[in-house]
Amino acid sequence: MTGYVLFFGGGAVTWTSRRQDCVSLSSMEAEYVALGEACQEVMWTRRLLQDLGERQTDATLVHEDNQGCLSFVQSERTSKRSKHIETKQCFIRDLVERGVVSLKYCPTEVMKADILTKPLGAVKHNRFAEHLGLVADRGPYVEEEC
Repeated sequence: MTGYVLFFGGGAVTWTSRRQDCVSLSSMEAEYVALGEACQEVMWTRRLLQDLGERQTDATLVHEDNQGCLSFVQSERTSKRSKHIETKQCFIRDLVERGVVSLKYCPTEVMKADILTKPLGAVKHNRFAEHLGLVADRGPYVEEEC
């Protein structure tokens, strides 16, 4: 499953939840594919904002809850298990190097996008739904780190 949410100005502006088109050989690869799709959406959103006069000068912060995926992007090395990925989605590394996106680890316990890809308990589901603005207004929303 691929799921991501993009926030701008404190609110969710675009999101997706869908089955991936490819077969992944590991959870790291599945996360990398999802990260690639999220980065494509970031690029489109940045261009849209620029067309609307909101030029983005800072890198867009992207949270990722898979440490193996983050390590793969930051590492220059490839392994026997990951060399087939390199040609498919190497643009993520390029976006990071150019300062277009900045990746940050976000523990899965607070990853809001998990509501789009995982079965969650009622408490966690309701908390994430509220953070995404999917419930009736219950007063001022306080932003958490991830």
